[in-house]
Amino acid sequence: MFIRTFTLISILFLLGACQDAPVTGDTAAKRSPQTRKENSQSRLEPEFLAWENDQEAQAYLKSYGQSNPENIVVIETAFGKIKIRLYQNTPLHRANFIYLVKEHQYFNGTWFHRVSPGHVIQAGNNDEYTLKALRDRIGKYQLAPERLGLNYHQYGAVAMARSYKNNPEKKSDPFEFYINLGKRYSQGQLDLMEKEYGIDLSPEQRALYTEKGGSPHLDLEHTVIGEVISGMEVVEAISKVETDKGEWPLSNVPIEVYLEK
Repeated sequence: MFIRTFTLISILFLLGACQDAPVTGDTAAKRSPQTRKENSQSRLEPEFLAWENDQEAQAYLKSYGQSNPENIVVIETAFGKIKIRLYQNTPLHRANFIYLVKEHQYFNGTWFHRVSPGHVIQAGNNDEYTLKALRDRIGKYQLAPERLGLNYHQYGAVAMARSYKNNPEKKSDPFEFYINLGKRYSQGQLDLMEKEYGIDLSPEQRALYTEKGGSPHLDLEHTVIGEVISGMEVVEAISKVETDKGEWPLSNVPIEVYLEK
C-alpha cells in the first residue's frame, strides 16, 4: 500500500465506512491575492474571479447559467464513460458545474477519491498541491442548497458533497460531487429509517426506494443536482475497487470531465 500525502482539509470530513454516514467535502479554499487576465483565445488562460464570498459567486453563477444552458456532462475513466444529466431545477448548482468544466476544466486530473461500496463514489479531489492552488484561484465560496428533500437520492443520483461542521444551512461544496448507489428497501425498513433519522417519507419516496433503490436518509442533507443517464455499470465497477480504511482507492481512479459534444 503506498503512502498517501494528502493534506487538504476535506480529509477531516470524509465519510467513515458506514453507508449511513454523511457525505462531506472540502470547503476551505483560500482567496487568491490576484486574478489572472482572461485570454479569449485559449481555455488554458481562464479568468480567475477569486470570489471572496458566497454572494459574489452566486450572483455571477446566476448570470452565467442564463447564458450557458448546457446540462449533459461526460465523465471519462479507465473503467468507461459515465454520462450525467444536470437538472434544470437546481440552476445555481448546474451553472457552477458547467462553469468549472467549461471555463477551468477543473475536474480533469481529479479522482474518484472516495469509494464507499453500496453507498457512493465521490469525485473532485486528489492529493496534489496544484489542485488546491487551482481552487484558491477560483475562489472561496459555497452554494446555497436547492431542492433539498425534493430531488431524491435515487440509485444513480448525482449530488454535491458538503461539510457537516459549522454549516447549519447545508451549503454545498462547489468542487466535489458524488454518484449515489444505495439499495432497495422494504416498507418495514423505511418505517425504521423514519424513526432513526426523524424523517417523514412521502408515498412517492417510498415507491422510489422500494422499486429503484437509493439513500432516502440523505434527501434532506445534500442537494441532488442530476442523475446518471448511461454508464451505471461503470459506477458499479468503480464502487468495487479495493480501498484503504479511509475509503480511498488503493489505485487512483482519475477522471476527465467534458460537455457532451
